[in-house]
Amino acid sequence: MSTASSGDGSLRAGNVDRERVVAQLNTAFSEGRLDVAELDERVAAAYAAKTLGELVPLTADLPVGQQQGRTGAPARREANAPVPAGAPSPAVRWAPVTGALGLFLVNVVIWGAISLGTGELIYFWPIWTAIPLALALVGMIAGAGGARDRRNPHRDR
Repeated sequence: MSTASSGDGSLRAGNVDRERVVAQLNTAFSEGRLDVAELDERVAAAYAAKTLGELVPLTADLPVGQQQGRTGAPARREANAPVPAGAPSPAVRWAPVTGALGLFLVNVVIWGAISLGTGELIYFWPIWTAIPLALALVGMIAGAGGARDRRNPHRDR
């Protein structure tokens, strides 16, 4: 039976092939190689593709680590390859911490302005807004990667 590695672009594309291309496009978008309009256009074309040959041009202009080869087979994964599509990016993992830190800092600035305005040091009430910050830090440190495992415990085993 013929496979994608035979180089025949007329073979029917499967959902796995389409999802692989969409993951590559999302990675290229997160690296700044595609803008939103290009990403939308290419993702729509990937989901509409009927054959492997229709998927190849969607990633042809991306770096080798991101694109499929001419045969339609996925590019080889390098030692320094990006994190798999299922793993959260560092920005996503740190989002609760940065949000809580922002809340805390805004409250410290308000406290400082009130203290300067009254001419005396008032009770440091922003300490209470540090509780969500501490909880976010603990959750990020203790739960690093845990959300993916709870979602699908048999994945990658």
